[in-house]
Amino acid sequence: MKLPADRTAIVLIEPQNDFLSPGGTMYQYIADQLAKRDVINNLKNLLDGARGKVKILYVPFQAFKPGFPELKPGGPGTAGLRGIEMEMKADWGTGAWLEGTPGPEIINPLKPRDGDIVVRGKLTLDAFHSTALNYLLRANEIEYVAFTGFHTNWCVESSARSAYDLGYRVIVIKDCTATDTDREQLYAEEVIFPRIGTVMTSQEFLAAIS
Repeated sequence: MKLPADRTAIVLIEPQNDFLSPGGTMYQYIADQLAKRDVINNLKNLLDGARGKVKILYVPFQAFKPGFPELKPGGPGTAGLRGIEMEMKADWGTGAWLEGTPGPEIINPLKPRDGDIVVRGKLTLDAFHSTALNYLLRANEIEYVAFTGFHTNWCVESSARSAYDLGYRVIVIKDCTATDTDREQLYAEEVIFPRIGTVMTSQEFLAAIS
């Protein structure tokens, strides 16, 4: 498979400390899979090999102020966030995605570089829902969107489904995604993603844009 580099983009979802670094609020759940699949190194090699050839867009989860004052108590989505705040603890504080803590920061090995686009405002599973991602892809005349990031069967899957519905040609780079268990990862790779797009490895993707 050959991909037109000028019409192809990589979307990297939530490469942040809360998921990917020891002490991160949700790191404990995904740590084994990150190590087993060597996902961070795969992502670094993918980005290094793709820069200058295709657009790279980062979509981190939006940071909240402590206590989540941005959300009305009892409003939609509040229960899940309050649960995170109250039940999950990190070395640097309590709660996920808290402004002023390392949690929402992009991890050092995957920091954006010049030319990369950071898309702000992600508040839900779907990277398109509350962001300018669709606008930025359209403005860059992108046709093929390759998804990477975390978690495979949550944010990556939700975003890939939306991309399919919006008319993009969807690619999922499987060795650059991870979730909590083998079972969840393989179900997404083998059952869900082939129905909405193409599943590739990072090496296959880099070869396709060469």
